[in-house]
Amino acid sequence: MEFQSRRVLITGGGSGIGAAIARQLHREGASLCLFDIDAARLAALAAELGDRVSVQVCDVTSEDSLGAAFAAVRAAGSINGLVCCAGVADFPTPAESLPVERWSRIIDSHLTGTFLTCRIVGGDMLANGGGAIVNIASVLSFNSGPVLAYGAAKAAVVSLTESLAVQWARGDVRVNAIAPGWTDTPFLRPKERKGERDMSPIIAATPIARLIHPEEIAEVACFLLSPRSAAIVGSTILCDGGVVAASGWPPYGGIPRREESGT
Repeated sequence: MEFQSRRVLITGGGSGIGAAIARQLHREGASLCLFDIDAARLAALAAELGDRVSVQVCDVTSEDSLGAAFAAVRAAGSINGLVCCAGVADFPTPAESLPVERWSRIIDSHLTGTFLTCRIVGGDMLANGGGAIVNIASVLSFNSGPVLAYGAAKAAVVSLTESLAVQWARGDVRVNAIAPGWTDTPFLRPKERKGERDMSPIIAATPIARLIHPEEIAEVACFLLSPRSAAIVGSTILCDGGVVAASGWPPYGGIPRREESGT
């Protein structure tokens, strides 16, 4: 029960990675403040978890919406931890046909939303004894892909994390990030069920030959929020099943199969 007496705010907390982090933190004793734009998902998760959960429907790209939601939960006490997980899905589009409106929506959702949340909540932490922040980046922060706006936003989240970490370290606010690989969340599975996405190329590009489980991301997030990671500042932890490490292998025949690796 490492997080007893601690309050953690999670944006995008209604589903996917955000919900998995919420479940893990709740099991470890944390009180949760869950922000999401989807009221139904928030209500369902709050009902599942029971006590020590408050929810706010808000849009992280709106400073007014986010500020009002934070003021409502802050009235009940200090926030000790923050996970910035909110963001909308993107899909591959050639640059020459990518509408600027969609570019802006993706950038605002993943990057501006993370910045605004860190500024509001992190600023409060600075004034009230410190805390820990975990931003959700992506494997595409390091490897380019055809989802241009998403990749650009997630790469910028890594830079933002490093900058905030240095600015706030002596105020006892630690800022780090996690870069998940292909994770088994609603971002992926609905398209697979409809036959719109073949998962085999993703599996083939992942050395562990499977999707990442949201619960695995949650374990890393809990560690980064805890005092056990007190010396980790401004880091981005890859939790990708080896995708980035394997990026140089395709010219040499690809990722070795088990019998080829000698194990």
